[in-house]
Amino acid sequence: MDVSVDLPAKRDLASPASFCEFVEMDLLGALKPMLLQELPGLRRAQDGSLWIRLDLRYAELVLAFEHDAEAGSIRIHTRLPIPPGAGIDFLLWCLSLNVQYWDVKLGIDAEGLLVVHADVDADESDILGELSETLLDRCETLFELLDEDFVNWLLEAKLGTPQQRERWKARPGSTLKPATRTPSE
Repeated sequence: MDVSVDLPAKRDLASPASFCEFVEMDLLGALKPMLLQELPGLRRAQDGSLWIRLDLRYAELVLAFEHDAEAGSIRIHTRLPIPPGAGIDFLLWCLSLNVQYWDVKLGIDAEGLLVVHADVDADESDILGELSETLLDRCETLFELLDEDFVNWLLEAKLGTPQQRERWKARPGSTLKPATRTPSE
C-alpha cells in the first residue's frame, strides 16, 4: 500500500498560493507541533486526524481533532457513554449547558453516545499560531465542562459507580494530564 503524499516542491512553497494549498491539505499536520506544547502525547491517526488519550478528573478519554476542509472547520470532540439512570433530568441539564457554553456543545451521536465537541472555523487564511491558541482554548473549555460541571452534576444526582464517585471526590478541580497508557493503533 502506497502511503506517500504528493507535496509541492520546495520552490513552490515560496508562493503564498502554493503554501496555502499545502497547509489546507494538511492543516492538522501543520498545527500538531504547536498543539504538542500543551498536549504532549498528541498523535496522528491514519486518516490524518489527531488524537490524544487524556486522564481527566471525569475519566480517561480520547480527545480527537478532525479537519473538514469543505466546511472550513476543525472539530475537537470526545465520545462518552450516557450515564446509566440519568433520565430526563440529564437531557435538561445538557440543554442548559448548551445555552451556558458558547464554545463547547453536547450532543448524541448515531450510536447513542454523548458527544462533547467544539467546532472552530479554520481556513487557509488563518494564522496557525492564532488557530492553535483557539483550539487549545476550546480544549480547556471542554475539560472544564467535563471536570467541573459534568462531574459535579453526576455527584449531585448520585450517578456513577462507587469507583467513579470515589475518583471524582478524590480529584477536585480539573486534572488534565496525558494518560499513561495508549491504545493500540
